[in-house]
Order: sequence, then C-alpha cells, then structure tokens
Amino acid sequence: YSFCTLLPSMTSRIVPKKTKDDVYRFIFTEGAICCKKDRLTQWEGQLGGKKFRAPVHHVWYLMRSLKSRGLVKEQFAWRHFYWFLNDEGVEYLRKQLSLPDTVVPNSQKSTKEGAEREFEKRPPRP
Repeated sequence: YSFCTLLPSMTSRIVPKKTKDDVYRFIFTEGAICCKKDRLTQWEGQLGGKKFRAPVHHVWYLMRSLKSRGLVKEQFAWRHFYWFLNDEGVEYLRKQLSLPDTVVPNSQKSTKEGAEREFEKRPPRP
C-alpha cells in the first residue's frame, strides 16, 4: 500500500457509531484514556474481557470534540495524549450511554481498602 491510498480514509472525520460507543464506554469506565501520537497505528481498549480496536485518529476526533465542550482535560507528554474525564464529562456520557446516576468511572470510585489500608510498618533504622 502506498501512502496515497491510506490518505483518504485517514482524513475522513466521520467516526463509526460502534467506534464512538466503544471509546465513550472505555473513557467512562476508566475515567481516562491514553493514545499514542501516530496516525498509522490502532488504539486498543479492553472492557470486561472484550478487546476492541479503533483507528487512532478516530479517538483524536472524539476527544477533541469532548475537549472543545470542556468535558475532558488534555495532557500531552512523550508522544502520547492523555485525556481525563471531568464531572461535566461524566454527566454528558451518562446521558449519551443511557446509564443510571449510580454508575461512576473507576477513577472516581472510593475504595474501602485504600482508605483503611495502612502503610507497611517498618522497624526504625539503627
């Protein structure tokens, strides 16, 4: 394949509904998403044991849309994009995915073990 044959599909900004649903479910469940800055790669996600793939530029377009509405925070470091869902984004995705108010992302769940867990007690140094 030459680069010219890949170009038309890469410039299309129409994201299939299945890809959109998968990416939205992933970011809602995890609370964050990471994507490499390389247009020729595939983004891979896994939810509930089910793996799925999507073109990286589709993920970029979806996250850019959410970012322009102020629903995610974007961070870029070492050729990777990181997007973090904020409270308004959680509410928006709840409506989009038809989820009840009781469902929250993993990043916002409080763990009973983490709150009660104590650090390892070490003996004092001599």
